[in-house]
Amino acid sequence: MHIITGGAYNGKSAWVREYYQLNICKHFRWISAYKEGKYPEDLSVFNEQLIILEGVEQWIFGLIEDYPSANHREMGRKLIQNWVSWEQGNIERKLVIIGTDISKGIVPMDQNSRMWRDTTGWFYQDLVKNSNRFDLVWYGIQKQLK
Repeated sequence: MHIITGGAYNGKSAWVREYYQLNICKHFRWISAYKEGKYPEDLSVFNEQLIILEGVEQWIFGLIEDYPSANHREMGRKLIQNWVSWEQGNIERKLVIIGTDISKGIVPMDQNSRMWRDTTGWFYQDLVKNSNRFDLVWYGIQKQLK
């Protein structure tokens, strides 16, 4: 699993397209939280060997809204395990996850916004622990951290 994070509009998607040569690669699926509804729990419904999930922070926001009293971190860990299992089910499979870093700046006063920020941070920690590679893209510049 390959995780990419960085600031909003900092070139993460463009970097992924270039790194994975998606302009010539035709067999991939790009699933965006900015366009799709709920996060994909079961990736086995897709035939592609390369799946890119973009905007996971938005799916986490939806998870918090849909299940306000749930243990969000545990739900996130289960989702990550589903994704890891899909990738490990075939040596040819690759999962790329793009998420915007929402942890910088002033801590929000609104409780729901703080919960979103905290839960997203925990989710990213758990993602990175389960990843093979982790890259930070800031202002179009990529740095591999894992």
